Amino acid sequence: MKVNIKKITDSSLIPTRGSVDAAGYDLYADIHPKTEGEIPPGTTVKIGTGIAMEIPKGYAGFIYARSGIATKKGLRPANCVGVVDADYRGEIIV
Repeated sequence: MKVNIKKITDSSLIPTRGSVDAAGYDLYADIHPKTEGEIPPGTTVKIGTGIAMEIPKGYAGFIYARSGIATKKGLRPANCVGVVDADYRGEIIV
């Protein structure tokens, strides 16, 4: 299946597959170390990915916490699972 991906910023990274048998693709935060710091415990922040996707009609994108980051850093999406609808064309924000 083809999913069109558009970079919105020059610094954004296109999602990658961690291995041939990976269940999905890894998203990357489009953050700038000089302007963005740590996330304090118990707070909620929106982190942009710098990309937009054209998910085919009849499908959706799902964003889950990666087990490594979730376990090591205690980070996860505020609603536990992010849903990207097929008709959404804006920046993917976690």
